[in-house]
Formats: sequence, C-alpha cells, structure tokens
Amino acid sequence: MFVMTPGSVALTSKCTQQCDPEIKCKPNIDDFWNVEALGITDDNVNTDDIIANENFNKTLMFENGRYSVKWPWKSRNEELPENRELAHGLLKSTLTRLRGNPNMFKKYNEVIEEQLSKGVIEKVERDERDRSIQYIPHHAVITPLKSTTKLRVVYDASAKTRSANKSLNECLFRGPVLLHDLCGMLLRFRIHPIAIVADIEKAFLQIGLQKDQREVTRFLWVKDSENPFATKENTQEYRFKRIPLGVISSPFILGATLNFHLDSYNNLIAQQLKRDIYIDNLITGCDSVADACSLYNGAKTMFKEA
Repeated sequence: MFVMTPGSVALTSKCTQQCDPEIKCKPNIDDFWNVEALGITDDNVNTDDIIANENFNKTLMFENGRYSVKWPWKSRNEELPENRELAHGLLKSTLTRLRGNPNMFKKYNEVIEEQLSKGVIEKVERDERDRSIQYIPHHAVITPLKSTTKLRVVYDASAKTRSANKSLNECLFRGPVLLHDLCGMLLRFRIHPIAIVADIEKAFLQIGLQKDQREVTRFLWVKDSENPFATKENTQEYRFKRIPLGVISSPFILGATLNFHLDSYNNLIAQQLKRDIYIDNLITGCDSVADACSLYNGAKTMFKEA
C-alpha cells in the first residue's frame, strides 16, 4: 500500500507523492479490501429496490396539503385471500386480555377514536368494497416506563390464514433502506456546542394513502366501548386513510417522502435536516444561538407545509 498509494497534502515525503513508476496504472485501493474470494461481495444493485423506488416516484401525489402514496405491489394483479375470520378471532383474543385491565381497554379505545376524529381511519361497511379486501390484526404494546405514549396499537400485516396463502407484507416490496449511518449521525451531533433533537409526531400517519389502496388496510373494532365483546352486531369495520406502521413498506415510504419533500427546498437547512434525520427523529445541532433559532423556525415551516 505504501508503494502503490499516491501521497496527499498531509504527506510531504517525496517518495509518497506519486505512484511507483513501475506501476502502469493508478491502483484502486478498494481492491485491497475486497473479499470476493470468500464469496462475500456487496450487491449494489437490487432490482426490487429499483422497482419500489420507481413506483414511488411515479405515484406520489400532493393533495389537500398532504402527500399521498400507493403501495409498492410486487404484482399489479395481486389477489389476497380475505382473512376476516382470522382478524375477528384475534380481535376476540385482544378483547379478552383488555377486559382484564379496564384502564388499558379505555386507552386502546381512545386511540381508535382519536384516529377516527383526525381522519387517520374511516368507517366502512362489510359489503362496501371495490376490490379484494385484507384485514390487519392488531394488539396492544404497553411500555409503562415511557414518558409519552405508554400504550401503542400495533398492526400485523404479516398475518395470514394458512401457510400456503400470502400475507399483505409478502405482496409488497420492502423498498430500499434509506437510513443514514447512525454512528456518523451521533459523531456529527457531538461536534455542535448547541444540541437540537426532535421527532415528527405520528410520522407514518402523516402520509396519506390513496383511495384505491385502502381496502387492504381494513381492521375490526367494537362499536360500543361499553360492551367489549366482538359479537357480530358489535363489530365495526375500519380502514386506514394514512400509512399504518406494521406494513413492510411503511419505513421506505416515510423515508422516501421525507427525502422528496426536503429536496424540494434548495437551502442549507433542508440539506442539514435530510442528513440528520433517522426514521422520524432529528438528531442535529448548531454552532450559535442565532443558527439554532433559524434551524428551528425553518424546520417547523418546512414540515408544516407537508
């Protein structure tokens, strides 16, 4: 490496200022670290990721002050077997557990009611359909030590009625990983004398789901919260109008939407935000109070517009 590597401005010794004259072409130092002989190589081209990215760019829309997307389907004519009985059985199990903790049931129901009031979900009828339907089972994840949301409703788009059938997640592309290197982000964060951290509130639920994509995001809940039993008369169907967390494509869709939105601004603040966002968390900083205030105001304005 000493013989083959040209010198840099940091090295003043004449013997390292140029390649050895016996070497006919400038070497690629990366070749020293390649381990293809062991069968370990980096595949930089993933066809599925390319298709998912192209689908996103073709179908992304901005309407009513919000971005809306389509799912990155593996096949245009994907048919999913209806799994309402599975979802109904899992709902009964969830309600059985929640009945043992009335306070948790109340909070669970409040999450559903809040999503309905904010337009995240909408009521639908059993026979109201325009394409194949898929139901997403859900359950509660409780984190008592968390200072904010102690109960989270988690949706499982990998559930399927039998092993031979496909789940929703198996019909969608995962999409490329758009996360920045966390180690690099933390190192940059420590450089700044002024630290700034934030997150996007309910980030996934801020992105709209186009109307013809919603039927595969149905789920069941009780009509009457005073009667926590999933009888036929007391079961209400809902579907998502936004991107639910639990679908395999959701992280990619969130990252791609954030990148698209920030790329529409040609300024340094947008570049810094894009570089220092990890999923829905901002981990960054500034060198002065004035810069910090400018970043704060600029970031709030940019995200409010989305």
